[in-house]
Amino acid sequence: MKKIIGFLLMATVFFAMSCTDPKTETKKEVIVVPATPTIIVKDPPAKATTITLDKNGVKVETKKVKVKIDN
Repeated sequence: MKKIIGFLLMATVFFAMSCTDPKTETKKEVIVVPATPTIIVKDPPAKATTITLDKNGVKVETKKVKVKIDN
């Protein structure tokens, strides 16, 4: 019986000691890089339909398209 009480007492002491550890603060270095907007401009294909939307409205331009249908 004394062994069981001694074991429970030691387990309680170790449990209490593990719960009272002081927390250590970690310092982290953060590097902030400003983002630059990237604009990709592609020319429309030579024979296509172009739709332009701006504050003045919608502008649709069509060019001749060769269509060939094979059976």
